[in-house]
Amino acid sequence: MRDDVLLDTLEFFRESSSSEIPDQVWENVENVILKTFVPQMKVGSERPCEESDYKEYVLEIGSKFKILTFIFHQIANNVGCEKFDANKRVSKNLAVYLLLLCGEHSDDDKWTTEETIKYSGELISHLCKLCQCKSISELLTGVESRHEFVGLFSTALLFLRPKLLKDTWKSFPAAVSCYQWLMFHVKSPHLSPHLSSVLPTALIIVDDFVPDNRIRGIRCLNHITDNITRTELGWNGCGDVIYKALEPLLYQREAATVQPLVSCLICVLSKVEGGYIKDEPNYQWSRYDDVLERFLQTMELEDRLTSRLVYISSLPPLLEAAGLRVCRWSERLLRVCGRYLEVAGYSERKEAEHVLLAIRVFVRHCWPLVPAHCQTLLQMLLRLLCDITYKEETTGGRKDEEEQHIVNLTEECLTLVAKICPEETKVLCADITSRARFNQTFAAVLDRVFG
Repeated sequence: MRDDVLLDTLEFFRESSSSEIPDQVWENVENVILKTFVPQMKVGSERPCEESDYKEYVLEIGSKFKILTFIFHQIANNVGCEKFDANKRVSKNLAVYLLLLCGEHSDDDKWTTEETIKYSGELISHLCKLCQCKSISELLTGVESRHEFVGLFSTALLFLRPKLLKDTWKSFPAAVSCYQWLMFHVKSPHLSPHLSSVLPTALIIVDDFVPDNRIRGIRCLNHITDNITRTELGWNGCGDVIYKALEPLLYQREAATVQPLVSCLICVLSKVEGGYIKDEPNYQWSRYDDVLERFLQTMELEDRLTSRLVYISSLPPLLEAAGLRVCRWSERLLRVCGRYLEVAGYSERKEAEHVLLAIRVFVRHCWPLVPAHCQTLLQMLLRLLCDITYKEETTGGRKDEEEQHIVNLTEECLTLVAKICPEETKVLCADITSRARFNQTFAAVLDRVFG
């Protein structure tokens, strides 16, 4: 479809005084939209698509988006006028095609430009106005007060489905982006009826060798799990299927995957392993233990600083979700925390902060075990406190905001340990202030905690 056909269509909307829009006009617009979709890239099955693969497409797409925006702007501005009868508005199929086109250009990617992203947003606004919806979510799920309006999500998924099959999705990366964009606008309770439609695609994407695709799949699974109930997750074993898809990723060591993976696992396990009552005690071996075992083992072997930071920052929320089950892993957990603090105390402040958060979670959830580990905890915390305040003693330099935050967290952890096991703490720290010379900050913390 050449641009001159679009221009003729635009002139019709500007000059025509007819009360009806000819079917040919709608057909022209629909054909243009269909031809404007990001084309199939057969190289996608061999390698990830690159910007150079879309060079020709990007050169042609801007003008089409611009004219389409002008056309729908003209229609939207005349809603309610005699010229555009309410019964002659955009058809459902045309609305879906336009929605999918905007979904492909909703975010910065290899086939988009700043211009297409801008016009995509404007087209969505015009489409919402034409369908009398306030948001994209309402457009996808329907309006409860208007029974004659049916949401577009089901139809959009049906149209996308051929592009998202196991042997086709790699050739249509724009369709994958559109799928994610659409799904993220559909939340509970509207996502549940579409579970059988959205879940297979997410499972296919997460089982890929390209890290970016795995991360995209993890986020899709996280959104699905977060927006359906525990009962719905149990239908046909969906929760078990999702966990089985995520479990192999625990053996991967890509730093970018760790945080979204842990977040998704926490979401899944909180519904699959959690009781019907919040904080219901359950001391049997569970998949929380499988995750903790693998996670702590990987942390022990990790020696890259960037990866260590990602792992330790993901540990506190995982421990919080596992709750009292952490007791089973107390010795290994404290061993890992001690090794991380040996480095973090001098140079890696962020690591130190997250280790302290992990220790705080352990002490709060596993307080019956704290007396047995009191000496180990005190040694770790006091050594870290000494390392953090070392600069003050040797150079007289003042602590920055980050260092002060670590001092405060260390004091909080020491206070918790001292309150849980006062007798053990009293014996271990009875003469600590008289056996060595400490700087002012260190001594002040000891006075507040043990004084």
